[in-house]
Amino acid sequence: MRWLAIHFPFLALESLAADASEQPLAIAEMRGSRQRILMCNKSAAGLGIAAGMRPGAARALSSRLCVLPRDERRELAALTAVADWSGCFTSQVSLDPPWGILLELAGSLRLFGGVDPLLSKIGSGLKELGYSTQACLAPTPAGAMLLARAGGERLVPDRRMLRQVLAGVSLQWLPLERAGREALQSMGLETLGDLLQLPEAGLERRLGPEFITYLERLLGRSPDPRPQFQPPELFQHRLELPAEVGSTSALLFAARRLILELAGFLGARQAGTQCLEWILFHGNGRESRFQLRLMLPEREPGHLQELLRERLERLALPAPVREIGLLVAEVEPLPGHPLTLFEPPRVSGVTPLLLQRLQVRLGEDSLSAIQQVADHRPEHAWCKKEVGVDFFRATEKSTPTPFLLSAPCGYCLNLSP
Repeated sequence: MRWLAIHFPFLALESLAADASEQPLAIAEMRGSRQRILMCNKSAAGLGIAAGMRPGAARALSSRLCVLPRDERRELAALTAVADWSGCFTSQVSLDPPWGILLELAGSLRLFGGVDPLLSKIGSGLKELGYSTQACLAPTPAGAMLLARAGGERLVPDRRMLRQVLAGVSLQWLPLERAGREALQSMGLETLGDLLQLPEAGLERRLGPEFITYLERLLGRSPDPRPQFQPPELFQHRLELPAEVGSTSALLFAARRLILELAGFLGARQAGTQCLEWILFHGNGRESRFQLRLMLPEREPGHLQELLRERLERLALPAPVREIGLLVAEVEPLPGHPLTLFEPPRVSGVTPLLLQRLQVRLGEDSLSAIQQVADHRPEHAWCKKEVGVDFFRATEKSTPTPFLLSAPCGYCLNLSP
């Protein structure tokens, strides 16, 4: 077993959509009877704001500071979205709340060319999603997660090396109650290695049988079953924005994460989609929707983002947006294709992406193709044909077909090769 533990140390902050304006932002939580800053972004840290401060003192340093309460439901939703995205790398995914997930990668190493290429691909993908991570690959899930949370990004090959690495972990990272941790520190113990030298019988009396079971699983001496994450049937994610957005350009920046998550969802199923339904939440229970319809099934995030940009340029927001959601209910098989030595296939001299951009910009009924009809009358020897999946499949095996682009103003453009 090769378990990759991924810890998200700033998930409380990064579960929000990234803010292109880099507004100072902090997350606060209740500690006892008072509220304290849990974490903040780089803009806020540059102003002298730090974890442990009171929100009032932090606001005194900057009037632009936005302080939001910690939302554990939002964090769990973000963690679930990452687990769903991870399905394109392995089917063995497990949540480890509040800020971690586990991936079993033994069956995926050969497919992705080994450990280093696979870890590099996962790491770059999570960075593109906007998450800071600490990761560790180890033979046991508990050991991998403990090392990841402790900040040790390592590749541990076997259980023998795992015990040696775990010996240097501080006791503060162990799942112990405060009283149990203070009792061990009073005995002069500082690391897990010091703890493992003590008799198990004495540890069980002091810390309970549950902790001994945890140590056995940590070192791989006993099985550590993990509940497998069950991916949903349809893609339905929503993302809260740090502040209200009143422009479509800022909305596109926030929608990027949802598109990347959708690409992972579709990649795990070897599928694509032709309809993306976007939901904009404006506050006070109000929402608006619009659809992005495509001529061909698609899952390439760059293409989807480009098409969404074209659609948003024609969209007028009825009110500032507080949250954005994406719903994809229908998917179609879309297996990957091997790369070729030549240019990508083109239809009638133009790429399908160009045609989809024209359709999104001008409207769903603006683009059509000309099909010949067997009739001796010239005015009846042709007809319009919808440009869709069937059309592209037919043109791949036939001679190039001319295109007729009809705009709402009545102009026509011939795109014949």
